[in-house]
Amino acid sequence: MKWVDKHHEFDAKAEEIIERYCSRFPCYIFGAGAAGKELLAVLKYYQCFAAFIDNSKEKQDSGFESEKVISLNEYKESRQKGIIIVAASEKNTPVIMQQLEEADLHEEADFFCMDDFLNKILPIISVYYYDKAFIHIAQITLTERCSLKCKKCAHACYAVDSTAQDLSLEEVKRSANIFFSKIDFIKEFVLIGGEPLLYRDLTKVIQYIGEKYRQNMSVYCIATNGTIVPSDDVLKVCSQYQVLFRISNYSAQLPRLKESHQKLIARLQEWHIPYILGEEDWQWRDYGFEYVDHGIEEDILINTFDQCGTICREIRGNKFYYCVMARSVAENLKFDAGQQDYLDMLTLQGDNYKKELLEFTMGYSDKGYLDMCRHCHGSKAFDYPIPVAEQL
Repeated sequence: MKWVDKHHEFDAKAEEIIERYCSRFPCYIFGAGAAGKELLAVLKYYQCFAAFIDNSKEKQDSGFESEKVISLNEYKESRQKGIIIVAASEKNTPVIMQQLEEADLHEEADFFCMDDFLNKILPIISVYYYDKAFIHIAQITLTERCSLKCKKCAHACYAVDSTAQDLSLEEVKRSANIFFSKIDFIKEFVLIGGEPLLYRDLTKVIQYIGEKYRQNMSVYCIATNGTIVPSDDVLKVCSQYQVLFRISNYSAQLPRLKESHQKLIARLQEWHIPYILGEEDWQWRDYGFEYVDHGIEEDILINTFDQCGTICREIRGNKFYYCVMARSVAENLKFDAGQQDYLDMLTLQGDNYKKELLEFTMGYSDKGYLDMCRHCHGSKAFDYPIPVAEQL
């Protein structure tokens, strides 16, 4: 989307959202599990959490994360109604949403799925109602080097030499400092690669960001392919700052990784570090970077961008990128594209900087698209499933 009225793109919509939803706060989280725990910290930051709702009688009796858990019937019978946010697995979310509809509750009126709430509603409420800048997820790419050579890697890390230069420790610190000078709270802050466990100064990075900014995030995360067991020094600081390991599961394609996963998980459990091992039965999608060319017609590129809606932001020094893949692929495949496709966070000043940051995060820019949209299937990548982690 092109900026038409910078700093005011959401004025009218914000007024409607605040009137419609904020008067009904606090919020209830349907799902007393891992996703619900992540959302809990966000709602507590805004002081708008009421209780969990869950179908488990055991959880209703014992509570979850020291918080009250009620049944859906209890919620319906209570005098204090609120907004329900469904925080569950991809498999269970549609089941819960159907349960809510059968209880005569309505999506976008009485309840939301978590991703829609975090991407479309809370960022606007945060700026216009709370005067706080909120982002769902952002990442720092520590290294483009990887321990695998995956065909169709979404970051094109297969094209990166093992001797390639990583982001320096000072630049990582600078990136975090600039980011959190403008962002009040984030749901998930991720250290990614390549394979981030290859980064030589990982212990120092985790320590620095954890010590300075852990209170500004719900989830502090490392995204790993599970091939490397970290050192005790890394495990110690991960335990200290409760860094979540999101482990991509490529074991269906690479059976040898099952043993690597077992070793990694055993060490994480030993240090009481949270982790999530992805499902085996999933597919990658082909974004088509190597062969797609939509041409240079502005309307086509804007439509490709608007239909995509990726949530994968990246901070790299003072440069805040809307799409981490667009930046990394352009560099790794040496495309002459997108060098200016970022928001300079050092230019965000004055009374309206949070609105400008909100608008950029929600898809507004001067051009209305990214140069790399020319070479990407965007949302249509779902129509191009490919095997997971096929090795070159």
